[in-house]
Amino acid sequence: MIRRWLESDMGSNLLWLAVSLLLASGVWYIAVTSADPIEQRRFYNRPIQFVPSRTAVMTDAAARSANVTIQGSQTTVSSRRAEDIVVRADLSRLGPGTHNVPLVASVARPETNGFRRLVTHTQPSQVTVELESTASQEKKILVEVSASPPIGFRHDEPIPDIDQVIVSGAASRVSQVVAVLGELDLSTSRNPIAFDLRLYAVDADGERVDAVELEPATATVNVKIKRRDDIKQIAVRPNILIGTQPQGYTFYDFSYDPSSLFISGAPDQLEQIADTLFTEPISLEGHREGFVTTLPVRLPNEELFVMGGDNNITVSIEIVPIIDSRQIDDISVEHIGLGADYTISIVPTTVSAIITGPVVQVDALAAADIQVILDLEGLVPGVYDAAPTIYITGADLSEDNVSLSPSELNVEIAVAETEAQTTEVDASADSAAG
Repeated sequence: MIRRWLESDMGSNLLWLAVSLLLASGVWYIAVTSADPIEQRRFYNRPIQFVPSRTAVMTDAAARSANVTIQGSQTTVSSRRAEDIVVRADLSRLGPGTHNVPLVASVARPETNGFRRLVTHTQPSQVTVELESTASQEKKILVEVSASPPIGFRHDEPIPDIDQVIVSGAASRVSQVVAVLGELDLSTSRNPIAFDLRLYAVDADGERVDAVELEPATATVNVKIKRRDDIKQIAVRPNILIGTQPQGYTFYDFSYDPSSLFISGAPDQLEQIADTLFTEPISLEGHREGFVTTLPVRLPNEELFVMGGDNNITVSIEIVPIIDSRQIDDISVEHIGLGADYTISIVPTTVSAIITGPVVQVDALAAADIQVILDLEGLVPGVYDAAPTIYITGADLSEDNVSLSPSELNVEIAVAETEAQTTEVDASADSAAG
């Protein structure tokens, strides 16, 4: 019957239609894959998203990431990013125990259903997890002051706004928790304050217990901070004997550390202390430059003492020379660089100098301590305006400390006449006279 149907015109036409469709599909597939070939791509270390169990908590997993291979057209595969690859392990229906859970990888945000079928391989294909029954307990909050208020202040017992929190998680972890702590840093606090403390669970040894949840995770703690009446912060200053510095020098500046001290004693004694305490006197005698010294602060009462036991302060004092200016006249001008073959004429032959520098050096200078020299080396006969070089031999000063008047000198250089030329000129003069 099938043979007779195939031999009929309708059967023959249907057969040729099927063959034509098959050939057309093959041609289309070849054309498409030639323009956009099939490609594979691997994504490494994609994190596994564990869907939590409803009745247990995961305490361990053999792997936390997986490698995923996808396959598809080159255009489709190349457009995927690592963030598009999602790997899940569904623990929602599992209870306590050890389980091998299959990993399911997919492409997030697919543009078509074809994207959902891109994943071809996941390595590993499953992951071993440990699930444990959950537990929860109420634990008391303890507040520890990790740093006390500044010296001169004290604090009352910190008071949290709640007494207990609920600790939940794996039963073995929750059983280790003996208390919930919050650390309080009051090192910069001088007034009553309220802190939001982050809490954490600890075991019997005071070590943190991780992988448990706290509800609530923070607590507000109110702390009263007051000034102590047996400690007073007093400003201190160095007692510098201004005017004792050597002649020609002046006191310029100073700095010191610390700028205040905390004095302890009976409250009635502290009330009588002046606002500022001074050190022992500091003499500047013999000091011609800055220096550093350490010396004690004078306390008005032997019953008072400095917190920490050290009542010394370090003082840095800056002493500088007094700057003065002085004019010195009639300084002779010398020259170098040309020999006896030339005659040198310099106008003027003397100059004036204004010297600026430390008064102790400037006052000691004389005209003989200053050399004004013209270097004429390499010059040929002619007339020049030249600036001389200045040398100071009587003090630790340089050319920068000197201003000359005039600053440039007129120099005339000529070839010197020889003895033969002089005799010839005299003979010519005698002949003309005869």
